[in-house]
Amino acid sequence: MSIGGYFNIKMELSITGEFSNWPMEQMVEWIKANTHKDAVFCGPMPTMATVKLSANRPIVNHPHYEDAGLRARTKEVYSMYSRKSLAEIKEKLVKLRVNYAVVEQSWCIRKTREGCGMPEIWDIEDPSNRGKMPACEILQGQNVGPHFRRVFKNDVYDILEVIV
Repeated sequence: MSIGGYFNIKMELSITGEFSNWPMEQMVEWIKANTHKDAVFCGPMPTMATVKLSANRPIVNHPHYEDAGLRARTKEVYSMYSRKSLAEIKEKLVKLRVNYAVVEQSWCIRKTREGCGMPEIWDIEDPSNRGKMPACEILQGQNVGPHFRRVFKNDVYDILEVIV
């Protein structure tokens, strides 16, 4: 058994390849070139791990650490995918001292089945806003002011500066 395992490991280690995520690379390079080192970011947790690791910027929600405070902050950040008003979302992000919000377009529209999209999940949490347009759709549109200013956009990510 150990000989077979050794050969399997040896075969796996011999595989060479390259992972490429050009939209994320574009975003990270933009962040490094155009934001201050102390600029605070928020967004989907998997994306924030990359922002922290590759751009070395402070983030308010991280996927590799969990406690009650992080869960509360993440819920505030994920309100970008709710149907709340942009003014209310901005207020939440300002309280978290966020300078830039990353909106990942697929998080707004993706759903594995009916009722499982982020806006639909928020409908259960926040029924008073049910039926309104999701904030993430508005944030991906042309007019995000006066609460936000789009500073970067590619096929996957929007980076919005929080206007204070």
